[in-house]
Amino acid sequence: MMILLCMAILFTFTEAGVIDKVINCIVIGNVNYEREILLNNVESPYQLVIDHDTNTLFFSYTARSDEVFKSAFINLKTNEFSVIPGIHGGFANAVNYHAHVVYLGGQDGIYQFDYNAKNATKLKITQDNIWQMFYKNGLYFTTYPEEKAYVYKGDELEEVAEVKDHRVMVIGVDNDGNLVYTNSSGIFFTDKETKQTTALSFHVANAITNDLVGNLYISTANGIYSVNATSKSLHELVKIDNIYGVAMENNENIIYSSENSIIRLKPSNKMCIDEKLYGKNVVDMK
Repeated sequence: MMILLCMAILFTFTEAGVIDKVINCIVIGNVNYEREILLNNVESPYQLVIDHDTNTLFFSYTARSDEVFKSAFINLKTNEFSVIPGIHGGFANAVNYHAHVVYLGGQDGIYQFDYNAKNATKLKITQDNIWQMFYKNGLYFTTYPEEKAYVYKGDELEEVAEVKDHRVMVIGVDNDGNLVYTNSSGIFFTDKETKQTTALSFHVANAITNDLVGNLYISTANGIYSVNATSKSLHELVKIDNIYGVAMENNENIIYSSENSIIRLKPSNKMCIDEKLYGKNVVDMK
């Protein structure tokens, strides 16, 4: 009875123009975010990274036709979508923002994206199967199934010294050179100065990304977190089920991928309504 009363009151205010409710939204830090579907029917989109100069989102996905990984991009302004040819098993992506270079990782090494030809050229860096990449004053990448971390800098390739004795699936670097890495045991922070490693969480992470000022963010299957280097801890931004990856857009929108979609979260001045009142299409995340 109380639920029906609340619904009646809310509908009354809505019809009167007092409340503008939004369907399919969540709350992050007391700000309402509306979901916008950027791309649908794309299988398992992983490894999201944004080239902010061109507003292009690069990612990998599983092609249903032959069940192999492919590299692709979507223009965040025009919604142009295209698969990138010339990569064998494309899975990883990274952007050097200063040199305007987009790197793509495949089963046989690392490629560079050509915006004019919309294809990729293989670089003479490694022949390894690339799992994940991250650019910060050098190209960091991890390999599979070895789960080793390397950095390519100044035309030289070497194993990342701080994590030589650890398995690494996903790696990121903050503005101070501190490492954040993940494996099947959890998420870890290695201080650049002290070389001390701290366990941040026992969650299994699937992505590390940064924003334009260098802050690090991590996604797991159930949420998105920011990394606090001072306290060596994670701060939960939002809980969302079935997250496959995350990227931070230059206007502070959050882009994440689910099992078969890529979704933008954008601030909204509309009201989020509890799904218990209106069904599963409306989400109110605490």
